[in-house]
Amino acid sequence: MEPGYGIALALEAAGLFGLALGLLRLRAERRARAAELSAALRPGTAARRRSSPALRIVALPAAPARAARAGSSASSARAALHRAVAPRRPIAA
Repeated sequence: MEPGYGIALALEAAGLFGLALGLLRLRAERRARAAELSAALRPGTAARRRSSPALRIVALPAAPARAARAGSSASSARAALHRAVAPRRPIAA
């Protein structure tokens, strides 16, 4: 057998091994995901959450309003934002 054929055979075997390893990892991840989901959906049990710094919710203060320029009015987008964020009046019962 020529040396080129041996090298090609070794590379083919390495590729097949990598493919098989990748498929096994995907299968294991799918099973872990399914087990986590079934544990979360079981009645009577609370879902376990992982604390991740990337998923933290951070409350930021609103940016200070800029002083209105002389002779210019607020844009329609700014006015809509103020209407959306403005405190709601209580509903009379």
